[in-house]
Amino acid sequence: MKKEVQALINRRRARLVPAVLAGVAGLILCVGVWLVFSFFRSPTGQALVRSPTPTPTVTFTPVPPTPTSPPTETPLFPDTPTVTPGPSPTRTPITYTVQDGDTLFGIAVQFQVDLQALKSVNNLTSDALSVGQVLIIPGDDVQTPTPSPLPSNLPRGAKIQYTVLLGDTLELIASQFNSTVEDISQQNNGLTNDNLQSGQVITVRVNLVTPTPTVVASNTPEPATVTLTSTP
Repeated sequence: MKKEVQALINRRRARLVPAVLAGVAGLILCVGVWLVFSFFRSPTGQALVRSPTPTPTVTFTPVPPTPTSPPTETPLFPDTPTVTPGPSPTRTPITYTVQDGDTLFGIAVQFQVDLQALKSVNNLTSDALSVGQVLIIPGDDVQTPTPSPLPSNLPRGAKIQYTVLLGDTLELIASQFNSTVEDISQQNNGLTNDNLQSGQVITVRVNLVTPTPTVVASNTPEPATVTLTSTP
């Protein structure tokens, strides 16, 4: 009986020893793995695993010298060509609308034109202007009538060609040439003061009446421009 019990105990021990050895071996393996893992998580282990970083080397690149421009010689007296202005272009006639405060003289100064030429091209007998009035500003080719002295000792009834000036009236022309308004009107197809214009050329017979010492006139006549013609 004792032998059978002893044999049973021996068989149980034989079965228990491999299990104990396997458990011990597994425990040792786990501890080893934990130790290895802990080692590589430490700075020492990480230093072994990390590849060494090369130390940067500073390389000095030589800088090429900055080129210096040669000094520029500045002439004391540069040869600058002299520009000779050409002839001014000829002005052409333009129109201008009279504004509030304008005067005929001021417009003539503004556009640098002759006052008499301005009055002549616009058939003005006075300096009065009205706002909105359209004036023709003459160009450089406009000329005013140039008066010439009347020859003396003309025979009675001699015909002359007279160029009407600014401010002229039939009465003034008749008084100037010792003629009559009626005769001047007759010689020029019924001419009246209403259609008498500056620059107009009319026919006047001179010395038809005796000159009077006093002449009543609203304007002072200018010297006349005359052309002698034969008496019919």
